[in-house]
Amino acid sequence: MRRALLVGLTVVPLALPAQAATCPMPDEIREEAVTRSFTQERHIEGMSRPLKSEGVLRAEDGRIAWHMLKPFDVETVITAEGITEAVDGGAPQPVSAGPANMGAGIARAAAALMRGQWTELETIFDVSPPVILESGEWKIMLTPVQERMKSVLGTIMVRGCEDVTHVEIGGESGDRQVIEFAPADVAP
Repeated sequence: MRRALLVGLTVVPLALPAQAATCPMPDEIREEAVTRSFTQERHIEGMSRPLKSEGVLRAEDGRIAWHMLKPFDVETVITAEGITEAVDGGAPQPVSAGPANMGAGIARAAAALMRGQWTELETIFDVSPPVILESGEWKIMLTPVQERMKSVLGTIMVRGCEDVTHVEIGGESGDRQVIEFAPADVAP
C-alpha cells in the first residue's frame, strides 16, 4: 500500500508537464464563430463587493452578442450598424455610444479576441508576445494604442490554452472587470 502511494505521488508531478505541452500557442487558435458561457465580476472603486453577472457570448466576424442572463436579462448586440440592447426579450433598442463607427470597432476587436485573430487586434492595441505560465496556459497583454482608450480600458490581460478562458480589463480609475469563459466544449 505504502509503495503504491509513493509510486502514485511520483507519477503526478510527471503528468503536469504533459498538460503544459497540450496548449497551442495563441496564434494557432482559429475559430470561425464562438459561443461561450461567461461569468463576469465588475470591481468598482469604492464598492466593497464586485457586481456579478452570468450569460452567453456569441462572436463572429463583425458581430458580437453579449447576453447577460443573471441578474437581469439584457442582450447587447454590437455590429457595424451600431449597438442595440434588448431587455427581458423585448425589441432591440439603439444605444448611443459615441461615433457611428465605434460599434463596428468594438465588435471587430471583441470577435478577433475570442477567435484568436491577434494580427487584427494590432491595429488598436500593442499586443505583447505570449508568456507561457507554469500551468502551460499562455497570457497576452493588450494595451490600447490611443491614450483616450487607454484611460478608459487600461490594460487587458487575456489568458487561455485551447481558447480564451480569462479576460481581465483594468482601467486607470481602479475599476476592473474579470471575465471567465467556460470551455468551448461546454454547451451554454
